[in-house]
Amino acid sequence: MDITQFAQSVAWIRVLETKLLNDNELERMILARNAKDAYKILNETDYSTHIGDTENLESFTDVINAGLKDTKDLIVKIVPYKWVFNILWFRYDFHNMKILLKAKHSKKSYDDVKQYLYSFAAVNPDVLKKYILDNENIGFGFEEKYEKYLKASVKLAEADFNKHNDPQLIDIVLDKRFCKVINEIALESGNEFLIKFTKKYIDLKNIELFIRLKIQKREEALLHKGFINRGYLEKFRFVDAYRKDISDFAESMRHTDYANIIRDAVKGYEDDMSFVKLDKLSYDHLNDYMQRAKRISLGPEPVFSYFWAKKNNALVVRSVMVGKLNNVEPEQIKKIIRNLY
Repeated sequence: MDITQFAQSVAWIRVLETKLLNDNELERMILARNAKDAYKILNETDYSTHIGDTENLESFTDVINAGLKDTKDLIVKIVPYKWVFNILWFRYDFHNMKILLKAKHSKKSYDDVKQYLYSFAAVNPDVLKKYILDNENIGFGFEEKYEKYLKASVKLAEADFNKHNDPQLIDIVLDKRFCKVINEIALESGNEFLIKFTKKYIDLKNIELFIRLKIQKREEALLHKGFINRGYLEKFRFVDAYRKDISDFAESMRHTDYANIIRDAVKGYEDDMSFVKLDKLSYDHLNDYMQRAKRISLGPEPVFSYFWAKKNNALVVRSVMVGKLNNVEPEQIKKIIRNLY
């Protein structure tokens, strides 16, 4: 890529960064008397275009997603090398594929699951619905090689589900296909920052796969099936550890960047019987890495960083609003929210 072509889009992004949720606005939301007052504070941010009816507090998720859709549409409009940014958008397509495939095979309707779909994916969810639920061979509306790849991913995941009647295979197959395509995009771009990001993402998905399968006492064959070979961590590390107690996993990874994540994630599951800690630790690791893009003056990195920051804002706002709707005390809300990007 010729990074000088990003000069105009980076200048635009630098202006938008000043409109992100700041610490003062976040503090005011947390300390607001109730959910309604916290919701009104969004009127002072760049979500104000979609603030809607403050009496309908449950609509805050729609407000947040509409803001992210606006951000995605703007980025697509202002950047060169638009295909590079599929690293961001495809994540939401593969999420939508999972939702729709599971709906199809559990006899749920589109209306049953529509609220869980992301509108800022590369493919319009209504189009994806026609392809998956209605079996229409409809075009996705972008570059042919990516359309073929996404459609093939759906077919592969569905075939594995039909063969084994195991919904977890939908996640395993689609996670692997997603990681493969974003790594290929990063390599094609030649951008070291994006290559390293996708490799880290793959490492964390392999760690997540290992921990989930190990705790669920699933067969080792699933680890082999789901493992993604494009990260920094070699497959043999995971296979050897899978044959031992899960408590040994962190020790076997002690010289990597992920030892603390693994140790704390396993403990988090033992304490809470959930994978929330694992998800948060993985996100925080990628968040720390993405923040390095702030120091890069020219190229795709500041644009990636801005969308990541906007998404992080959305997660923080959602956490605050859920806390307010459930009458959680401000100090408790502060303990569960992520730091602002």
